Amino acid sequence: MSTGISFILLAPQYGYTGLYLDLTNGSKKFVTVGIKMKLSIGIFQYEMQNEDPFEKIKRLESHLNNNDKLDLVVCPELFISGYGNLDNINKFSENRNGEYAKKISALAQKSSTMIIYGYPEIANNQLYNSAQLFDSKGLSLTNHRKKLLPPTADESKIFTPGKDSSILSINGVKSAIVICYELEFPELIRGLALEGVELIIAPTGQSSHWPAAALHNCRTRAFENGIFVAYANSTGQLNGINFMGESKIIGPDGIDIANANVGEKLISAEIDTDQINLVREKLPYLNDSKSLQ
Repeated sequence: MSTGISFILLAPQYGYTGLYLDLTNGSKKFVTVGIKMKLSIGIFQYEMQNEDPFEKIKRLESHLNNNDKLDLVVCPELFISGYGNLDNINKFSENRNGEYAKKISALAQKSSTMIIYGYPEIANNQLYNSAQLFDSKGLSLTNHRKKLLPPTADESKIFTPGKDSSILSINGVKSAIVICYELEFPELIRGLALEGVELIIAPTGQSSHWPAAALHNCRTRAFENGIFVAYANSTGQLNGINFMGESKIIGPDGIDIANANVGEKLISAEIDTDQINLVREKLPYLNDSKSLQ
């Protein structure tokens, strides 16, 4: 039996939330407790144009200036180069510390907003479909390389697959980055959810040729795992591809909190991790799935 609280440990950014209890035998017991975390998220649904990456970043900055302060903004897959044009992918590829990265870093610091964006990354003489996240001080937190490459637009021929998952805490919310096609694998997202991930961040370049991915799959991943999904797609037509938009922020019940439909815009919503527990109490898919292993 406990006789009192020794001290409380609150460090959600490192995955520790709880308190130490003094026991009658002189020992201490650590008990985890839930802490409600909130995060304001923006999705920049960019309208595809054949323009210089610096112009794209200026447009992002304009949208940030015209919106309320956000904790995190998510840009689409291959935001820097555009999707489906090998010449531009090669022309605008850079390492993770390149000139476009420095510009995004400066914008993150200037706006005091974390920014994740897609770009073609050159590293070790290999080309990767990557997404880099800068914190609000302009420091790189992680750089995710797409592991699963589809045959569409010759991705599997152009890019080298990444190897590692990208899991990190964003303002106390345990998050993971996946890029487009990776979100369409329920096994991958289920594994991340079982590791405690509460938010999936998904930069995407989804065309209208496969509408189910944007209209249904992303909502299903949220619903079947009881997690949030931030899905950032492009919009408009370029390189013979009709990008269908439909960027959205989805709650753990599979229902949109915000939806961009079509056209360039910055949408936003605040997520509250307390909603995860409320949904999972009624729909315990994640917990019940453990009996299948």
